[in-house]
Amino acid sequence: MTQQTSDEAAVRGGVSNLILNCVGVELGDTVLLVNENGGVDRDLIGLMEEAIKSGGGTPYSLWVDSLAGIKAMPKLLGSAILAADKLVMNANLNRVILLNHLLANGQADMVRINNRSRLPDAFTSEHAHFNWKLVMALASKIEEVTSAATDWNITSPYGTNISGKVASESDVANAFFVQDAAQSRAERVFPGEVFAPVGSTGANGTIAFDHPGFSDKVRFINPMMLTVTDSIITDIGWMQEEARPGQKDDPSGSTVWTRDQLIGVLTSNEQKFGRDRTYVVDSWHGGMHPKAVKKDGQQSNQDTMHFHIGRVPSARSAYVSDQTITLDGKAFWDKGRAAVLDDVDIRGLASEYGVQL
Repeated sequence: MTQQTSDEAAVRGGVSNLILNCVGVELGDTVLLVNENGGVDRDLIGLMEEAIKSGGGTPYSLWVDSLAGIKAMPKLLGSAILAADKLVMNANLNRVILLNHLLANGQADMVRINNRSRLPDAFTSEHAHFNWKLVMALASKIEEVTSAATDWNITSPYGTNISGKVASESDVANAFFVQDAAQSRAERVFPGEVFAPVGSTGANGTIAFDHPGFSDKVRFINPMMLTVTDSIITDIGWMQEEARPGQKDDPSGSTVWTRDQLIGVLTSNEQKFGRDRTYVVDSWHGGMHPKAVKKDGQQSNQDTMHFHIGRVPSARSAYVSDQTITLDGKAFWDKGRAAVLDDVDIRGLASEYGVQL
């Protein structure tokens, strides 16, 4: 038997965190791994299967071609998902399609993981090794703090200055997060996470939309300035930037490069849902992972948040960096860092799990 290298041990450590702490494999569990051909390292899948067996579960792997752009759950895939106890998505399946399928079949409480780490190197980072049980604890503590709050204020060094009240409901939160909070966050993202959206009402001020979004985290030189009056976007200030390498229109609105593109996706929603539903500031939330770094393709880093614009099925996101947030005048986020990390309970759990915050 050859001696394991430090890199191999690091990869296995990250995989163990995914399977044991994030999936939470228990004795007797059947775990379905949905793997995209060409989209995930095959040796990694072998390590995941091995870790599931070590945790007392039984793994089943289903290899599929790209699921990008599908409009409905494929019959065979849907049946396989319903037959499993837990699900790990190593493929890009639309979360709305998956959630609707589970809801229709009474299985919305299924633990399901959107695994964004699909190459060995991704499992060697501090992000991937940060105990996912502590991520769950952070989510719970943040939910406790935000649910008790009445007033919020958000500022950034780049021009954001907006205040409002915490709403008892949020269409975006209700659609994707409320049921998961009640079910111990049945929908999970590895290695990162965002906290549940905070519903908003009575918002007034300015949102400095300061970077393109999901696919590009580099800040604009001149942010788009969104004026908010009584929770409605009433003006979008001009933003002119040179085109970036690889820049292209994103119909989903996850990455917005220009003011014209933002207006285009909002106009499309207005035609479908009406002006008030389209331009209302529904809610806001952001990344909460202490070890996540700011990079393209993820939203779990603490120093980025976004507002949901619209009470519609595909709300637009307005991104803000290095945010400072107060709730009822008390620090919730300070210059891109979660104040909850200083909570005595969180620090106690971090010590118990051997995690350095």
